[in-house]
Amino acid sequence: MAPTLEPFPTETEDFAADDRISFSKTADTHLLEAEDGTEREWLARVSKWIPVTSEEDVEKQQRAYMVEGVDENAPAVDLRKRKAQDEEAEVAATSIKKQKAEPKERVNTAVYITSLPDDVDVEELHQVFSRYGVIAESLDSDAPRIKLYTNEEGDFKGEALIVYFRPESVQLAINMLDESDFRLGQQLPTGPMRVHAADASFKSQKDQPLKTDEAKKKGTTANRDRQKVIQKTQEMNNRLADWDDDDPQALPETSSRWDKVVVLKSMFTLAELSTDPHAISDIIEDVREECEKLGQIANITLFDLEAEGVVTVRFTDARAAQACIRAFGGRWFDKRQIVARTADGSERFRKSKGKKGGVKEGVEEEAERLEAFSRSIEED
Repeated sequence: MAPTLEPFPTETEDFAADDRISFSKTADTHLLEAEDGTEREWLARVSKWIPVTSEEDVEKQQRAYMVEGVDENAPAVDLRKRKAQDEEAEVAATSIKKQKAEPKERVNTAVYITSLPDDVDVEELHQVFSRYGVIAESLDSDAPRIKLYTNEEGDFKGEALIVYFRPESVQLAINMLDESDFRLGQQLPTGPMRVHAADASFKSQKDQPLKTDEAKKKGTTANRDRQKVIQKTQEMNNRLADWDDDDPQALPETSSRWDKVVVLKSMFTLAELSTDPHAISDIIEDVREECEKLGQIANITLFDLEAEGVVTVRFTDARAAQACIRAFGGRWFDKRQIVARTADGSERFRKSKGKKGGVKEGVEEEAERLEAFSRSIEED
């Protein structure tokens, strides 16, 4: 875990009072030296402190774009001298020089999604898929790299491409979302959503790397592009660090039983329960199916007297509970947006007498409820 740092001021009028902050005329911005010795610079357009890129970071960035087997810092070969020393070596060097090295294909960081609802938009896709990793952004803006595909008439055809910042997010998104409903409880005629690793031939995955020599020349287009890459990488790494702080794998072990209990709201309406005799078992089954992907479940309880549509899920591990909050919070369930949080033990939710909840209703409980439902129909 990173050492605890004093909070950094984010209002420019407070900078002068902070001894850690100075103004650099060369960089034309404020610089901050943190307690751990790291340096940060103020990025005014996003009102945020970002780590200063060191020479070592720049070298790592350059190495990422170097062509394998070619030393771009090596001095040019003096062919005349080589010819005088070794005529055969000259021929070999000339042959190597003429060879065109194949650019290394980048690691895939994108997922391709099909069977999406017709009315989905970029914002909702970002909300769902950003739970499994930081989504990459355009170099020239903060727009997420999410593409919706349309047919010849311009209508959305239920397919999209999402590019993550890190390749590890691809498999995580596939494991968590493939063959699931994009909106819980809303089943589409095309079937469940499918999430695949994007085809390696996807154009943006094989963009040619910048030529290092040209990129070093100030004022050139390549140099400006190189600076954009460095700045955007700084921003995304900083965002990745923020995302990692919320990673449930980083949570310490806890003895609190409430840390293992998740409260889900807006999972149903009272009208839905009164008109559909199978609603309770269907909702519990949907929740169980999604939550089993996150960890082992102790029990699921549906509180059928709560107008807020409350369902609680008790996991055997606090990390799984936090993963559930990340996966469910903000998602849509039958046209309702879910609220997900950790239980604090202070709330008392109401349910019908004898309703134990659990992963599935007992046979006697379901029979009793169906009989009550039949009586209400007869009375109507």
